[in-house]
Amino acid sequence: MNQLTKLSLILCVFSTVGVCSAQSTRGTLLQKNNPLELQAFFTDSLLDLGILRNTSNLLTNNDLTVHDNLPLPKRKKAFIRHVKHLNETLEQAYLSNPKMNPENLDLLHELLWYKHSLIQKGHADANLKISLRQKIQFLWDTRRSKRVFTYRIPFKYRFPTNPEDSPFWQEIPDSISPYTRFNQLAKEKKIKAKANMVVLFEEVSWSGSAPKIDALDLDLDNGWTVKWGDEVHTDVAGSRIFAALGYDVDHPYFYGTDLLTLVFDETNEVCDKSSLVAALKARYSIDISLFISSYGSITKAMCLELPTLEPLIGKQFVCFKKCAIEARPDRVKRLGSFLPEGLNNAERQELKGAVLAHHFIGNWDTKESNTLLTTVHKGNYTYEPSAVFSDLGTSFGVCVKPIRADFKVGLVNEFPWEVIERKRNKLKFTNSINTLLLPYEQASYTDLLWMATKIRALDEKSLRKIIAAAQWPAPLAELYFHKMASRRASILAAFQLEDPHPIAFNRNLNWNEGETKIIENGILLVDYHRLANPESFLETKGRFRNYGN
Repeated sequence: MNQLTKLSLILCVFSTVGVCSAQSTRGTLLQKNNPLELQAFFTDSLLDLGILRNTSNLLTNNDLTVHDNLPLPKRKKAFIRHVKHLNETLEQAYLSNPKMNPENLDLLHELLWYKHSLIQKGHADANLKISLRQKIQFLWDTRRSKRVFTYRIPFKYRFPTNPEDSPFWQEIPDSISPYTRFNQLAKEKKIKAKANMVVLFEEVSWSGSAPKIDALDLDLDNGWTVKWGDEVHTDVAGSRIFAALGYDVDHPYFYGTDLLTLVFDETNEVCDKSSLVAALKARYSIDISLFISSYGSITKAMCLELPTLEPLIGKQFVCFKKCAIEARPDRVKRLGSFLPEGLNNAERQELKGAVLAHHFIGNWDTKESNTLLTTVHKGNYTYEPSAVFSDLGTSFGVCVKPIRADFKVGLVNEFPWEVIERKRNKLKFTNSINTLLLPYEQASYTDLLWMATKIRALDEKSLRKIIAAAQWPAPLAELYFHKMASRRASILAAFQLEDPHPIAFNRNLNWNEGETKIIENGILLVDYHRLANPESFLETKGRFRNYGN
């Protein structure tokens, strides 16, 4: 039996029996890995400590700034500590018994996952601006996805079972409401979004195309990303839907008029309302002054209503009509994609099935950088890897303008009532996406059927609460609820799944305010309260045309 065959046999056995350890979510990391990569770590079936140390050095040595002529990002202290702990664990295990057991093989795979993700992040950071070639690819995949997402219903198939809990997905017990999982994840990460938030400006963000900044909590340890525009409702709803289906997510929260106070440091180049508006306009070509509700210097009178402002008296501040904040907790370290090149995780059922979750919320932006590998500090110097579905806000009604190179999200009239059509022995999706990642291309009917059973578990109460958290204006929230209930029903009907708790919906919904018809026969007629919602719910001019303002 050669070396690769031995290693493959160990991996095969391990994927069947799993591992019982304190680090429970690691149990299936090796289920769909790449034994060829692991083979390089072994000499005569024994772990090569030299290669192990070289890999750990790449992950922990900030003096190494380049790998294969591509930059490497700076490694955070907590991440370095975790990698060193993994390396020490493997070396001590080697000294006790040179033959690797399945649990230590899993730790080795974790190191490889970090390595490839870190390299991918370095490459992504060096190419923050989307190239013309990438834009063309996005448009090509958008058109091609409508052909790819057609599935022949097999005459015979095995009804899918749940995969084991892993960093990619975890089963939600029947005793827990799907809606509560988002809050449970936030609690594990020590995320505390207060009813009235005060954050300190740090810098303008250079990621993505929606206007955003990086800010600090008052404890100076935990961070927040503050954003404006067409994703402030959609990202909140999309993230909670994915969490309710068993995935880990980012943690965005909506804040209405004057509920978030952004405070400036006078020593920063961006030190007041005017310089903030100018900096964001220079970076994103969007004028956020329309989103501002108040600004000035913090006074003693303001501290009577919000005591946390007292140490900041005299500093410049700005509040907004609406915005969203996304948590960057200190105990969560963000790397690169959880689907980096070099590791084969594409065969996992939970990742292939995720494409139906994207269809459910109408997500268009599925590029690799929106899959995020993180490490979460669980206490007592224990860290666990977790795969996060990030930036889910490009959803709930998307209008793409190829000629003007523009797009807009959160357009309720662009959000179809159905997700999927069943004709004879074929299923066809109505949604298109801009990046056909390998798991999504390889998804089978059985993978989608598995995810349909997860969507089935969403009841009316959970759906209502998720939409309420997004804080759309009342008529839009009601229309979105009916459309999501309809989309859920279309999925269950297409897969011929019995609905344990049917949700009533009305495709001819009407909503009047006085003499004004807001919604008629399920269609939004007026650009609802445009001054309070500068991004607009009807205007199709998107972020690259200042939302039509």
